[in-house]
Amino acid sequence: MKAEILEVLVELAKRRAKVTTTDLARRLDSSQQTMSRKIRELEKLGLIERTLSKGQFITLTDEGMKFLRKKYLELKDIVEHSKIESLSFGGNVVSGSGEGQYYVSQEEYFLQFNEKLGFRPFLGTLNIKLKTIHDIKAKDEMERIKPVVISGFRKENRTFGELRCYPCVINRKVKGVVVIPVRSHHPSDIVEIISPLNLRKALSAKDNDYVHVEIRA
Repeated sequence: MKAEILEVLVELAKRRAKVTTTDLARRLDSSQQTMSRKIRELEKLGLIERTLSKGQFITLTDEGMKFLRKKYLELKDIVEHSKIESLSFGGNVVSGSGEGQYYVSQEEYFLQFNEKLGFRPFLGTLNIKLKTIHDIKAKDEMERIKPVVISGFRKENRTFGELRCYPCVINRKVKGVVVIPVRSHHPSDIVEIISPLNLRKALSAKDNDYVHVEIRA
């Protein structure tokens, strides 16, 4: 079915009432002649019905609504399960507050890093401030990839939340893992990366240096 025909069904579903051909044409920025042709096609398919009562009115049939539900489920499956092979973003190295070192050093996290990521992390994180809106969107898109989950825990009347981890390569040469706390106080443009290496030394990076991060699913 043509996309232009589908949009007529969507508009009818949104209105949830009888609609005139003229109103549909106006709402979809179409000529009256073109809209009449679309209506005839949909009527032949049994997806709409026309009634005459002081004018011609169009309504969505039960079959039309079933058709829309089917298309919705198909699109939902595509959007939610489309596989991302890799993506990348970049930003400038910034100094952290020391929280990264504190959290990484917690034994309950540390042991899980070793077990689930295969390395004992350097006690500290590389903090990156994302450079552009595109970089922030790429980072948000990253969260559609299935993460390695580091479970949260409670200790000394304090709750340490779950962490979601995404293996990455920094500057196309050093491996690391982007760590996203489920409960974070960081702004959305800050990313933390852990590694078995001291990343600042491995990358010869200082504050304000630009680094490129590639996420590999």
